[in-house]
Amino acid sequence: MPLSFEFRKYLENTIEGIILGIPTLKKEYPRFKSDWKFDNEFDFLYGCIVGQILGTSLTAFRMMHSREAKSDEILMIGELAESYFPIIRDEIRNSV
Repeated sequence: MPLSFEFRKYLENTIEGIILGIPTLKKEYPRFKSDWKFDNEFDFLYGCIVGQILGTSLTAFRMMHSREAKSDEILMIGELAESYFPIIRDEIRNSV
């Protein structure tokens, strides 16, 4: 069964909000470089953002449906999130 329209819309809005926050995140993460011990800022930011999206998505699913997502639903959530990956990469590269 496909993801509900309500959940898809919520997820798309959430992902778009996270993307809008990338310039702010990009300014803050270098302060943590010595604590987190990362060498590649792009990879670190990309991983943090994707992790935030996936974690937020699964939590939202649980809250909206009062159950854990099934494996096929997790795959659909991942596919929706993955459709934003090029936008996320571009925003990381292009933000100040």
